[in-house]
Amino acid sequence: MLKKMEIGLLVLFVCMVVAVSGCMSSSVKVVVDYPGSWNGTLKTDAGTRNIEGTGNQTIDLGSMTGSLYVKVEKKDKGSNNTISVSAVKGDKTVNTMNSSTQYGELDDAILSIYLTP
Repeated sequence: MLKKMEIGLLVLFVCMVVAVSGCMSSSVKVVVDYPGSWNGTLKTDAGTRNIEGTGNQTIDLGSMTGSLYVKVEKKDKGSNNTISVSAVKGDKTVNTMNSSTQYGELDDAILSIYLTP
């Protein structure tokens, strides 16, 4: 009888740990920094959506793991301003890409990463 109770308590403990860790997982955000107008594509394992904005924008994706692909483009092609896109998990920047090169400015920035729990 005692072994069944110990096993039951162990199962309950494991379930609680799994539930709490799911609640405490960090939110993922995509941050676009650009002074002008921009648009682009955001892809995750859940699907694809178009994004656009003017100025700096933060897009909250909630808790997620898996593939994250973001492409942002300047609407004012040829601008010398740098557009950048960052993936932020919790309060930590996981990766940042921008349009700046040693030869000048590109019109887009692409970020592609795989997020783990």
